[in-house]
Parts: sequence; structure tokens; C-alpha cells
Amino acid sequence: MKYNAAGDEDGLNLLFWNLGKNDNCHFLSHIINENKIDLAIVAEYLSTDMSSVISDLHGDYCLCNGNKGCDKVTLLFKKGIKAVVRQEQTRYTLYSCDIDKSSYIIAGIHLPSNPNANAEDRKNVIRELVSDVCVLEKEMKHNNTIIIGDFNASPFDNELIQKDAFNAVLYKKLIEKAEYVTSGRNRYRRFYNPIINYISESSSNYGSFYYGSKIDSLYWYCYDQILVRKPLIDLITRINYCKEISNKSLLNSCKPKKNISDHLPLLVCFERKV
Repeated sequence: MKYNAAGDEDGLNLLFWNLGKNDNCHFLSHIINENKIDLAIVAEYLSTDMSSVISDLHGDYCLCNGNKGCDKVTLLFKKGIKAVVRQEQTRYTLYSCDIDKSSYIIAGIHLPSNPNANAEDRKNVIRELVSDVCVLEKEMKHNNTIIIGDFNASPFDNELIQKDAFNAVLYKKLIEKAEYVTSGRNRYRRFYNPIINYISESSSNYGSFYYGSKIDSLYWYCYDQILVRKPLIDLITRINYCKEISNKSLLNSCKPKKNISDHLPLLVCFERKV
């Protein structure tokens, strides 16, 4: 059975895609179908007719909408999964998802971007998000937590690594050794950011967003990322930025095609918890 480099029929398959404010109905339904996606979180989606996406998918998926407190992200989930909006803010939505016999907390995010915002603007949103996540983890009595989306920041940026922001470590051994870290009088639970482990020259898995105009540009940026709490760190099996859908390239030369989206889709596969 063919998969588009990420989908696993026996795994838990996640998609995040910033749709770039374009009508990507058929691209979205095709990438979900080709990769056996269980949960698809999309940003900048208002130009995409989600009812048409669901129709293309033969009604096998449902849309998880809240009270429109957040119009930045939304969730499509496969029938058989129980997904509920737990909280909405302007830049993120928290969901609880019951899949098989396991429960997860999923945060779909779209953080403020430059030049309209800066690192401090993102940190303010992140601190609110992490606080809300901690409250929900306590309420649900587990921390099978996933944060996925457009971070508009790179893995080494302060927003990701600062202890009072995401506190996301890039190396699994660190979170295995200590799930919490103390700074001053405060104690912070860590996230794990696996993206560096999957960036590769050999697989041409460079990043999700291309920008080369600045004199110090990295060219490829890993703005679309996933963070997980400790119980999930060993369950990630694959991560890649998708470069084609239905044999149609999403790239124009080496850059994403902006008439489709200026971001490449992020595909993540987990082993299912038992």
C-alpha cells in the first residue's frame, strides 16, 4: 500500500498545514486521503470550503468547531475519534481527542508573524497557551499533550526554548533525565521538540517555509512544528514536510508555490498508545 512518505495505516497520523488563505479544497482532501490522516489541523483556511473537503472524503471526516473564539485554526478528524473543543483563544484552540482507548490533548496554533509582531508578542501568547494546557492536563489527569502548528519561530528561537515560554528541549535525553526544570522560584514542565532529528540533507527535508531576501536568511525555516510532552517522546516514528500531493509538486523550483500555499504541509506519524 502506497503512502506519501508519512502515512502509516497502523499509526496515528497527524497533519498540519497553513493553507495560505487560498482555496485548497482538493489539495487538502487528497493529502488527507493519501496519508491516512486521523487528525488534520489547518490554519489560514477561511478560503477553503470545509464542507467540500468533507464531501471529497466521502463523509468519513468531521469538522470540530468551537464558538469561533479562534478563526486561525480548525480541526478535521476521522469518524470514530471523539474530538471536543476545550478552549479557544485568538491564536490557538485546545482540543481533547479520544482515539481508540487513549486520550490526548491537542493544541492547534498559529502564532503572530513578522513584521506585524515580534518575539515578545509570540511569548505572550505562548505563556497563556502553556498555562491553559497545564490547567487542562490537571483537569483531564494526563499529559498526552501535542502542540502543533505554525509557530512563526525557529526551533532555536527564544520563544521555543525559553523556560517560561515553551521550554521545548531539542534532545530527548534531556527530557528523559528531567521532565521539569527550575528557574528562580518557578518550576516548569518541559516539552520535547523532535524537528531537528528529522531535518536532513539526504532526505531533502529542509523546512516548511522559504525566505531568502535578508542578508542573513536561512532560506528554509522550520516554522511549522510539533511539540510533545514526555509520555509521547518515544512514539513519534516519522516527521516530514510534504512536497507533493497527488503527484503534483508543491514547489516552484526550490520554493513553495504561493498560489497553493507559502508553507509546506507537516506530516507526523505516531505509534498508537495501547
